[in-house]
Amino acid sequence: MSKPNANQPGSNVVPLGAAISNLCSIVTFASASGIPVEEVTEWVENGTLPSVTFSDFRMVNVGKLRADLLSGKESFAAGDYSHD
Repeated sequence: MSKPNANQPGSNVVPLGAAISNLCSIVTFASASGIPVEEVTEWVENGTLPSVTFSDFRMVNVGKLRADLLSGKESFAAGDYSHD
């Protein structure tokens, strides 16, 4: 995963803390993290990021991601998270 440009002036990156719910759309996650939508979409599709599907709408499982980060997970690779 590439790192967002959080240190650049004018960056719109927000922390994935209480400001974002446990589930969010790919677009919302991309916007909140400063990562291009296309890259987040690819990570969700290949299982690099945890996600869930409601009907035909896939959402990033920020709660799972947050829990994994807090428990010490430092790297994320394709296939780390299988789709439900």
